Amino acid sequence: MGNGLLQLKLPANISSLRELTDFIRHGAQAAAFPEAQLDRLDLVMEEIVMNVINYSYAEGERGTVEVGYAVPEPGKLLVQVGDTGRKFDPLAKDPPDLRLGLADRPIGGLGIFLVKQIAHSITYDRVDNRNILTFRLKADS
Repeated sequence: MGNGLLQLKLPANISSLRELTDFIRHGAQAAAFPEAQLDRLDLVMEEIVMNVINYSYAEGERGTVEVGYAVPEPGKLLVQVGDTGRKFDPLAKDPPDLRLGLADRPIGGLGIFLVKQIAHSITYDRVDNRNILTFRLKADS
């Protein structure tokens, strides 16, 4: 990652989720995000990190997830989530058909759909055998 981001790298497992989320929450607090908006940030982080845990590494394979943030100016937060697992672009999945009932809808896709609704912008890149998901948030006025 790099780019002047404050970073934290931990094993890609469920026990790391809280620490990774809290780390990014600290960045949002440094960016003067209102407390009410932090719960949405937690939702975004949980979805993205759980995607890494569930899909980036083969069963039994040990890997890491790295998160980083920067505060380009008050009220703005840049977040990157990276891993060295197999290529996985969560943005490539078609959005869920919300007209279908839950029983008729295929499993998956709703979480990243919600992330796209919350984030100001979101991109995926595969660089040097690394998945890098970058998103930007703006504090509510």
